[in-house]
Amino acid sequence: MHENLKKKRSHFQGKLSVTRTSNEKTLDKSNREPAISSVKQSPTRYIVTVAVATYFFWISLYLYVPVLPLHAQELGANLEMVGIIIASYAIGQLLLRIPIGVGSDIVGRKPFAVAALVLSALGAVWLALSPDPWSLFAARTLTGIAAAGWVAISVLFASYYPAGNTTRAMAVIMSVNTLSLVTATFVGGIVAQYFGNLSTFYGAAGIGFAGGLLLLSAPEPHKAAATRYSKATLLGILKTPLLLRVSAIAITLQFVTFGVNFGFLPIHAENLGASKSEIGYITTAGLLAAVLGTAVSAWVAKRCGPTAAVIAAALATLFSLIVMTITTDLMTLGALQAFNGFGRGMMNTVLISMALASAPVAVRATAMGSYQALYSIGMLLGPAVSGPIAAAFGIEMVFWAAAVATVLGGAIALFKPLPR
Repeated sequence: MHENLKKKRSHFQGKLSVTRTSNEKTLDKSNREPAISSVKQSPTRYIVTVAVATYFFWISLYLYVPVLPLHAQELGANLEMVGIIIASYAIGQLLLRIPIGVGSDIVGRKPFAVAALVLSALGAVWLALSPDPWSLFAARTLTGIAAAGWVAISVLFASYYPAGNTTRAMAVIMSVNTLSLVTATFVGGIVAQYFGNLSTFYGAAGIGFAGGLLLLSAPEPHKAAATRYSKATLLGILKTPLLLRVSAIAITLQFVTFGVNFGFLPIHAENLGASKSEIGYITTAGLLAAVLGTAVSAWVAKRCGPTAAVIAAALATLFSLIVMTITTDLMTLGALQAFNGFGRGMMNTVLISMALASAPVAVRATAMGSYQALYSIGMLLGPAVSGPIAAAFGIEMVFWAAAVATVLGGAIALFKPLPR
């Protein structure tokens, strides 16, 4: 095993810049590599512990999301500023996810995972205390830094599974991710309706601190061999064709998610007469459907291939975005959000699974960090571009811009199909 790992590191550091003959070989070789981590006791307990901490992590980041654009407007933000505030969530992720991935592979995943929950709680407190839109911008930037820790949390979770069960591990943790968003947006809207916007921020802070304490009880899986890093190692990962392709598709997915679903859809729904709790219900409809999309993603990808899964997801999302531009009924808007959520859930899970499987086990946190940093471009551009579009042409044009991004993502998958 030691000799095999030495060969793999040598290949990654010296030859990874050369394009491999096929992505299928990359995926197959990655999944056959022996695991380099182990936990002395049964991993089931720790899988559950990290899953619950993950649930708390995403609730702490999203409990206030249904009302954040409305809260920003109440503090005096115009539509452009609302877009900037939402986009600030991507800044820390774009800048820090690769360094966090590298650091997690070198020193361990747990320190970064715990820090992410603590920063999420502190950011929520800052959001509650913000007196103006620019303070909201700074606070939301801090929560984006916290969200960058998702790299460490997701790879820590996967490390408790055998190396060949990457897709299963990602399907489980992405289901937890989606369920936590469902809980956060559903409860957040109701809490804001009855107790005010500030209650969602303080609630998120308490949940974040609780998750950090819980994660302290999960052990760091022992690595049988250290990973030596060089510039060539990181550049080699960043040049992996499969990783770049799935990241490009993910950029378009995040453009839609943060430009529409977590951006201007709440304002659009309020303009149609929705209350804060109804906005929460509409957002929740999309996230509940995303749970279903996540659940069937592995089956669809295995039976029909990942390219077919991505195209089907893109079509569902595209249909919902186009019809959203003409509907004025809140029930219909919620149903369209379900189509949208199903597509996003399935596409997100297929892409993250392929990104993780594109690299050997020893450097998977770096690969995951690279993937998440690249797709953060979409998280930044979605709301940043949508704000000026909404101000100049109306919120309906935001949906059309998202539709164009969705078509682009599907075209990338079709241009060079993803390997099975």
